[in-house]
Amino acid sequence: MRSRRLLVPVLSVALLAGCTVVAPDARETDADFVSDSAPAPLHLDAGTVVATGELVSVDGLTTGDVSIVAAPAGEFRLEIDEFVSPPGTDLIANLTAEPFTEAAYCDGGFMAFVLEHFTSTPSVTSAIHFGEITLGNPDFLDTLVVTLNDANAPLTGCFGSVVATAQLAWTMPDLRPDLTVVDNGATGGAMGSVAQNSDGPATYEVVDGDVLDEIAARFGITVLDLFYLNPARDKGQQPLAFVGELFNLDKARR
Repeated sequence: MRSRRLLVPVLSVALLAGCTVVAPDARETDADFVSDSAPAPLHLDAGTVVATGELVSVDGLTTGDVSIVAAPAGEFRLEIDEFVSPPGTDLIANLTAEPFTEAAYCDGGFMAFVLEHFTSTPSVTSAIHFGEITLGNPDFLDTLVVTLNDANAPLTGCFGSVVATAQLAWTMPDLRPDLTVVDNGATGGAMGSVAQNSDGPATYEVVDGDVLDEIAARFGITVLDLFYLNPARDKGQQPLAFVGELFNLDKARR
């Protein structure tokens, strides 16, 4: 679905986890991080359903209807209705940025947000706090993965023991309709190569000497716009551009 391979699974209780850089090249540029402001996104009314899915399991014992719903203050919540699972099972909801495969958790490039644990009740609700990691838009998430909350349970691949999965189908409106990306040509701090698709610039590959603010300026956007297009990046922990890093520039593939 997306070509990003930056992050490994990390754990947070109730809140989404912070992110860690895996640099494609050990060298980093001498960039100075520039803070800027992103335009206010379009408003979503609380209760608006922005994604749906259906839990499926190999044994057929865990099922439910999944929704991602807009919540107040620009946040979102995960809801599972008509949830059925073996009684007394302690579970964890994980939201991933890639389609679920067992091998994906072992390749060093998977990102997972781990939410608070829950038990088998008819209705499950969990708050999702995205903060500046996604700049208010979670539609880069692909799959809900329900795992056992049991450290001694057998692993699925390199992750927890997987009970059920649900692929998310998004109906999120474009929250940044004014965000457009145009390649204005190489500059001293943005000399990397650009791949194009039918809609314009698709990706940008960082080279030695690049700096984030000049990369963003090359495409007529801000640094926070660049992070919006690449939600795997946490701006607080990743203030540099890394040689060989591939930035997404296409809103449809964020």
